[in-house]
This record gives sequence, C-alpha cells and structure tokens, in this order.
Amino acid sequence: MTPLLSMENLTGGYGDADILQSVSLTVQEKEIVVIVGPNGAGKSTAMKAVFGLLNIRGGRTVFDGDDITGWSPNRIVQRGICYVPQVDNIFREMSIQENLEMGAFLKKGDLSAAYDRVYELFPDLKERRKTLAGSLSGGQRQMVAMGRALMLDPKLLLLDEPTAGLSPKYMEQIFQISRDVRDTGVAILLVEQHAKQALAFADRGYVLAAGQNRHEGTGADLLADREIAEMFLGG
Repeated sequence: MTPLLSMENLTGGYGDADILQSVSLTVQEKEIVVIVGPNGAGKSTAMKAVFGLLNIRGGRTVFDGDDITGWSPNRIVQRGICYVPQVDNIFREMSIQENLEMGAFLKKGDLSAAYDRVYELFPDLKERRKTLAGSLSGGQRQMVAMGRALMLDPKLLLLDEPTAGLSPKYMEQIFQISRDVRDTGVAILLVEQHAKQALAFADRGYVLAAGQNRHEGTGADLLADREIAEMFLGG
C-alpha cells in the first residue's frame, strides 16, 4: 500500500547545521503515527521538515503522490496537511468561534459544515464558542488549536507535543480525541514527550535519537521491547 506520507532519507536543519541525518518514516491513510525519543533527538525538527519549515539538503518528502520537498507551508496547507505547533497555536484575544473561523482562511462560502464537524469532535467548545480562547485551560486551548486545523478538512494533521503541560485528565482526553479524528479519516503524525502513553494509543511509532532513526514498529511492539524502554522510554 502506498503511504499517504513518506519521508525518504531526509537530511537537513537550521542554517548550516543538519539536525536530521537521513531520517525516514511513513504514515498510511487513517493512521496515527508517533515520533518519540530523548530530548534533542530531532522529533519536532522532523515534523517541521514535513511542513516546509526546514532547510533540506538531502532526501525528499512525498505526500499523496506529490513530491512536496521545498514547498512553502502555505502550499502544503492547500495540498492537505495542517500543523499544530506546541506553543502560540491560538489567538488568545479572539473567541473560540473566531479562532475556528481564522482556521478556515482558505475556505470560501458557507462554513457551517466545517463548524459542525469540529463541534462534533469538541462538544465542550460548542458550549463555550463565544468565550475568549485566552481564558481557557491548557487542555481546552489545545482543543481550539486542533479544531482550527481541522476546519480545513486536512488529509494529514501534524501535532507537535499536544499534551505538553497538561494534566493526566486532559492528556487522555487529547489522545482520545486524536483517535476520534483518525476515525473520521484524517491521518495523524505527532511528536510526544509522554512516550509510553503515546505509544499505547498510536498505531505505529518511530524512535529517533541524535537525528537518526533508531527503531520503528507498532506502538505495542515498541512498548514491549525492554531494551527500547530502558534506553529511550524511561525504563
């Protein structure tokens, strides 16, 4: 089966420094794939590479049959990939509804179907849609950020550490919502520091270290490998 996303031996970084060293990964349609590894492993850098935020000096990225290496983020969004960064991912002085409207900046005409789809996934947001996003809890702000990205009905959603700083309750809620998003037909690639919890809910995972592929497999297989757990997952 041809992957929806394929990163092939990608090398690149910021300025003249190559953070990624021939990193490869794939994401199939309707699949959740997580990237885990120690701090400084290149996890978020790999995700930014997919979204056109990196200087690429080798390899390529193919999405849905198109070589998107070197494309601008705006063009990548139009092609069907949306990215939710870890920080500064909402407009705090706007309401929830206004944030979602900003997320649909490429859409023309009636947005009611897009709102309905997002509010079905995030019913808490619908009840508070006139509330300023900056007044929400961390978990609720993350839901707004995910909802904004989903307003464009992407084929692939990129999530950079979506549970960072959240309570265990909201962490589990974000993971469950991610499953619900996957079940609507949207593939997800995410980076997570909470490696064990992320691998437990993901379909597949990649372990990066020092900007290189170290291990890959199903979430269950990676969790069951004692050597991987001791070296990369905190024992």
